[in-house]
Amino acid sequence: MILVTGAGGWLGAELTKQLLKKGYKVKALNNIETEQLKDLKKTYKDNLQVIIGNICDKDIIEKCVQGIDTVYHLAAKVHCIPTNEREEEEFFSVNTVATENIFKECLKNDVKKVIFFSTVSVYEQSNELITINSRKNPNTIYGKSKLEAEKIARKLFKQKGLPVIIIEPTTVYGEGDRGNFKKLENMINKRICIKFGNGKNKKTVIYYKDLITTVINIAENKENLGKTIICGTEILTINEINNTLIKKNGKRVFKIIIPKVFANLLVKICCFGKLKKIRRKIIALMQNNEFEINNQLKNYTKFVEYELNKNKNGGVN
Repeated sequence: MILVTGAGGWLGAELTKQLLKKGYKVKALNNIETEQLKDLKKTYKDNLQVIIGNICDKDIIEKCVQGIDTVYHLAAKVHCIPTNEREEEEFFSVNTVATENIFKECLKNDVKKVIFFSTVSVYEQSNELITINSRKNPNTIYGKSKLEAEKIARKLFKQKGLPVIIIEPTTVYGEGDRGNFKKLENMINKRICIKFGNGKNKKTVIYYKDLITTVINIAENKENLGKTIICGTEILTINEINNTLIKKNGKRVFKIIIPKVFANLLVKICCFGKLKKIRRKIIALMQNNEFEINNQLKNYTKFVEYELNKNKNGGVN
């Protein structure tokens, strides 16, 4: 029996689906009932138990963890920028405190494996290749809250034997994506491509289905207990990403190049209120995020093939 927290989210739903396909029984915890979970329940019936609840509720967590062999913990507060102290505290309440409660409940119930989804946002920004041994010094509240949870996981592994594996996904893309890649595509579909700097900065990426397959394979290997694993499959420049999306669009696109010096000025200006969202997008497109590739899959989806095949076939499997 497996527990998946955040099972109704983009990655959580795919994880739940793949686990059920492999014959596992799954408890799916989510804060709302989604259409994906309803569809999976119809297909897999008694093999899927859907629980609606908040991971910050200790009673819910205690109920969910009972009788569980493996926990995949994905539920987290993401995709928003805090505008005040209360909202910042919420990141730590969900991503750190609730995660610690889950870890402790897993210890109490002798759970055999705990797979914790963290993020590469825990690392200090660098123009060099980042590995699991690189310095961790996040510059976002999201990254800081996840790093604190990682510290707790490692401490409980060393002191109490928590059977944890920490997963740090790189930039994830694919159907259902709401992140920076999708925003780039939406802009290009409007025939506008904005580039900050020369576009040679690199991004490490992974297709969401490949990420889930990789994580399941990692979890099934007991030798990975106690390890932190960065999950990425390709390193692409922003130019390569833009060119692929432009080719997919198939129409003439107006390109706007903002020199790095002016882009840096915009970052300094956009540091108040709603302008923080613009600042965050500029930084994301300018930064170099090159991470060590840990090849867990022999065959994986290439970004260019995914986008161009999607254009022709309406999707990929």
